[in-house]
Amino acid sequence: MQDLIGRVTARTGLDEDVAERAIGIMLSLIQTHGDQSKVGTLFDKMPGASEISAQHGGNDTREGGLFGMLGGGSLGVQLAAAAKFQAAGLNMVQIKELGAEVFDYAQQKAGEELVRDVVNSIPGLNKYL
Repeated sequence: MQDLIGRVTARTGLDEDVAERAIGIMLSLIQTHGDQSKVGTLFDKMPGASEISAQHGGNDTREGGLFGMLGGGSLGVQLAAAAKFQAAGLNMVQIKELGAEVFDYAQQKAGEELVRDVVNSIPGLNKYL
């Protein structure tokens, strides 16, 4: 994960702590809302992904947390993600750059098809690419 943190820092201009937190938020979103039959495989190919997700992703679940408060669904996922990223200090350009870097890294580690399947299983996530 240190390599990914460095890549996100270089691309977005965020400091390392904020970049690590933002990656954790992104990975938590994927872990919580992605196709569960594929997320485990993706995370297995990205050592440290589960740990950074747990450390920085919060406790959102499908029924609770910010996602649940917003009513769930595609809009709920998008609003919850945007709110968490903005609370971490990211603007919309940095969020998009973060997404592109995380998914590029994931593709290098796990392959394009698996990453595409996971991204497509989360409504609205592809707008962060």
